Parts: sequence; C-alpha cells; structure tokens
Amino acid sequence: MDFDKEIKVLRFMQNYGDQLLEGIAAEDFCRQPVPGMNHPAWIIGHLATAADSHAGEAGGQPELHGWDKQFGFASELSSDLTDYPGKDELVKAWHDANDRFIDAVSSASPEVLAGPTRGPLGEMLPQVSDFLAFSLTAHTSLHLGQLSAWRRAVGMPRLF
Repeated sequence: MDFDKEIKVLRFMQNYGDQLLEGIAAEDFCRQPVPGMNHPAWIIGHLATAADSHAGEAGGQPELHGWDKQFGFASELSSDLTDYPGKDELVKAWHDANDRFIDAVSSASPEVLAGPTRGPLGEMLPQVSDFLAFSLTAHTSLHLGQLSAWRRAVGMPRLF
C-alpha cells in the first residue's frame, strides 16, 4: 500500500506545528489559559508518543518508552514544567518519532497492513492500514488545532 499522500500531509502538518510553536516561550509550555486546556507540552509530547507508538503498529521499533504515563490517552495534565521534558526535547522527540513512523509505514508488510486494528478505534478503522492513514493525517491535525486554539487563548495571532 502506498502512503505517499498521507506522508506528505504529515510533513505539512509538522511544518505547520513548527510555525505554531514559534514565539511560544519554553516557560509558557505548561500554561493553561482555560482550566483543563491541553497545553503545548502535553500536545507535542502526545504527538511524539503517538507517532512513536504508531510506528510500532506498522512494524517499527518504538523508542519513547515510558512516555505514555505523561502523554498517553489517559494521562493526567500537569501545569508544572518540571513534570515534562523541555520544549526543545519535546519538539525533537516529535520530529524524530515522525521520521520513525514514516520509515515504518513506508516499509510495512502487506500482512501487517491487513491486520486488525487493536484498541478502541478498531471498530471504525478495522485494518491497521486504516488506522495508519488516520494517524498520519487526522490525529496530528486534531491536536494541532488544540495548539492553535491555545495560541488564540493566550493572545497570540492566528496563522490561518
């Protein structure tokens, strides 16, 4: 299966995410202008953790062991900067995880891609290939929308 278009979307969204992150000071990475709002540290850490995990779904080797506790689906949001890696480390982890994800998807075997999706999305995205297409495109877009809303909530200008 060819994921060229989806990979192009992920690269576009990563570039957009980098633009959204410009001007956000490292000390503001856990700022919550609205109670419970996902902040940049969690959003970028979650995207890195998801790309890393989803690389594993495609047959790659995840490297961000233990990040699920901080950034996984059921993780608890903290407003304490010391609970998270720093901004530069988070952004690098996200970029590196995207590279691993793309490599894994690009070399995934037909058998892996035809396998069943595990977890709660399996009903709507029954094959691994369906899940990977979602993860390469919509998942990142969804969370970067949260980052865009965060920017507006703290008084930063919109990009689009």
